[in-house]
Amino acid sequence: MTLKPQHWEGKTGGGKFGQKFLFFFLGVINVTILYPVLILIVPFYMLFQRKGYLAIFRYFRNIWKMSSWKAFWNTFANHFIFAQIVVDKFAAIAGNIKNFTIEIEDNDCIKEWAAQKKGFIIASSHIGNFELGGYVFQKAEQKIYAMIFGGESREYSKKRESALKKANLNLVSVQEDMSHLFILKEALEQGNMVILPCDRIYGSAKNFKINFLGQDAWFPSSSFRFAAQLDVPVVALFVMKKNLTKYKAFIIPVETDNSEASSAKRAAIFADNYVKSCEEILRKYPRQWFNFFDFWEGRMS
Repeated sequence: MTLKPQHWEGKTGGGKFGQKFLFFFLGVINVTILYPVLILIVPFYMLFQRKGYLAIFRYFRNIWKMSSWKAFWNTFANHFIFAQIVVDKFAAIAGNIKNFTIEIEDNDCIKEWAAQKKGFIIASSHIGNFELGGYVFQKAEQKIYAMIFGGESREYSKKRESALKKANLNLVSVQEDMSHLFILKEALEQGNMVILPCDRIYGSAKNFKINFLGQDAWFPSSSFRFAAQLDVPVVALFVMKKNLTKYKAFIIPVETDNSEASSAKRAAIFADNYVKSCEEILRKYPRQWFNFFDFWEGRMS
């Protein structure tokens, strides 16, 4: 079967009134009291969102070579952790970040670039709870700019933008005329941080096919080409849930070969090393993979 790039279009569910209620409720309570309720909700989600359930089941079955029973149990655990992370995300956006502690591992490179007033790119992924990433850098002197795709509800977008501004993070929506790239380029030139999505293809025809956890998968090339053309450093950030209220942030430098004259080749090296950082984290936290579609398309059936 021919391997084809996967495309993803998604948004946070719940509807306008459901999201409003969640923001109000999660802004005043300790979020962990909702976790037991999620155990009852998850089976229904798995039943009615069968495509996502099967994608994660195949991830455990084919990528991690688990038995059917073990793969099913880990799929349930994956959905349960994801439900907690969604609740945590809403609580943080509602201003209830005090519920959580975030331990940061090895941010020496960030301190070095900050001292040099050097801009850099933060490569994001759908591993762990990346949306808490802004809070990792909220005390930094540099501003943070995050490129985002449209599609979220007005209520969610408005609340998220307000909360993230308090955490030193500015959202830059993708525009058809590509004007968002000029904003991000200027931000980097001024020594700021720019967050770019690096693990999902959103309709772009320019992609890299890379061996990921033993099977070929497609990754978007645009973020890495942007970094290579502007000659700025890249780090991968993963914010992983350790227990009920504790997260651990991993900041992993993504290297390239700066002696390579071709920016396209430097971009490909960036992408390869970014994928290796994803593999490194998933070997520690295999249950926190949250791409609910057949990422290894053509190989997972």
